[in-house]
Amino acid sequence: MYAIEFETDVCNNTIQIPPEYKELEAKHIKVLVLEMGNKQKKLPAGFLNPVAVTNYKNIANRDDLYDR
Repeated sequence: MYAIEFETDVCNNTIQIPPEYKELEAKHIKVLVLEMGNKQKKLPAGFLNPVAVTNYKNIANRDDLYDR
């Protein structure tokens, strides 16, 4: 398996493969789509305002956990 990379536009739900990759014709391929648009995904609620835990008790330190 090998990977190639190119940019193209989707028209009528069809991706045009550039002519330099004509060896892919009639082959089964795996496609990974990375949208290049400027659409920003909304961050999950609470991402920028994390919850503060005031009653957290540390049960051990790192050295105790990984002592061998």
